[in-house]
Amino acid sequence: MPTPFTHLRIAQRLLVDERLAPPYSALLSRQIPAFQLGGIVADARVASGVSREATHFYAYGKPISEPPWRLMLRQHPALTSAKDEAHLAFLAGYVAHLAADEAWALKMVRPQFWQRDWPRVERRDKFFALHLILTVMDERDETKLADWQAESLRRSEPARWLPFMSDEILRGWRDLVARQIAPGGESETLAIFGRRLQRDPAELRAALDDPALMERYLWRHVPRSSLARVERQTYAYTRDQLARYLTEFMPAFASA
Repeated sequence: MPTPFTHLRIAQRLLVDERLAPPYSALLSRQIPAFQLGGIVADARVASGVSREATHFYAYGKPISEPPWRLMLRQHPALTSAKDEAHLAFLAGYVAHLAADEAWALKMVRPQFWQRDWPRVERRDKFFALHLILTVMDERDETKLADWQAESLRRSEPARWLPFMSDEILRGWRDLVARQIAPGGESETLAIFGRRLQRDPAELRAALDDPALMERYLWRHVPRSSLARVERQTYAYTRDQLARYLTEFMPAFASA
């Protein structure tokens, strides 16, 4: 659910997180482009027409009974054996993406937006408010991306890394995101959200730029303190699941 810019910001933090075991940090640092691509490419379904369940391994409105990355490995057992170190780092990034989306769904979207009643607010307007909060994160995180991110992402080169999305789709998403975060690039987030919401992107922009409208549409229902708490929980959970994945599968790769 968070945008590629937010996922890239999470990946950037993970690369320097001292709570990750040194061998894991060393692997990710050696394979940064692959790790970046893994961290964003689940959302390539937006451009490819692949269903959310096929890329995220959970569905809206259904319980999440286990971490989606484990369901991915069970449905696609070939992914339990990385082809090489770059593939392993890519899968680690994909695990991080799924973990972040899982935590965001369970700690923010479901309890705050769908399961809690907002007096005199229709579901359509809740959906609009959800995209406002995602854009707040998106625009903040885009400014925090390091200068190297765009060029590094462009160097990622998939080699049949996923059985459910082609390399062509992965490269297309890579280039779409890299183009936006490159120097002089222009974010396409509002245009994408506008199409999803079937609303003029200018309406999103107007709300984001008006504190009174943001209070009315969003912050009086989901306080900034709630967002900050959920983001802390989401990052911690993402790091935990990434470490669990590497603990289980990096030794198997090293001994292969």
